[in-house]
Amino acid sequence: MREAPADDADISVRLDAGVVLSNRGCEKIKGRVWCDVSTLRMTQRGHVPADALEPAIGPDGTIPVGVDDSSTRARAGRFDAEATTPCAQERGQVMGKCTAGAARGTGGDATIVVSFANGFTRTLTFVHGEFVLASATMSGTGSDNDWREANGLYMIRVDDQRYELPAKLVFGP
Repeated sequence: MREAPADDADISVRLDAGVVLSNRGCEKIKGRVWCDVSTLRMTQRGHVPADALEPAIGPDGTIPVGVDDSSTRARAGRFDAEATTPCAQERGQVMGKCTAGAARGTGGDATIVVSFANGFTRTLTFVHGEFVLASATMSGTGSDNDWREANGLYMIRVDDQRYELPAKLVFGP
């Protein structure tokens, strides 16, 4: 990955083969097509020649194309699915029930809005089947998080909150 779209630009990072990147747009520069890309968690961003990239196949078997509008639809409350899911708002709290709305994109992209009984909400973002981001709230930045997926269930911790989301809710049947 280079710092600028040119063969002689400094290399910003060397990526392993197969690393999934988000394509933020491509343009032809001096006869070569360069793409502005970032890692899924946005820890690295730079430019890669388009001929070095290949489409990634999402967990739903599709190749994501176009702009993911799931976050826009989620903010507007236009969900593809809604369900009641286990959640806990405070550290050490027994899991209770939350409502979760899923706005799905393609190729494993989705935006989930989880609402606790007291009205507190948090937005969870998935890219290519991976949990990558949580919204900041008054109770935390959303950057202190971890997650795992097992047997079709995403178990996510963000700050002190915990969520259990079925993959079928997030990505569909």
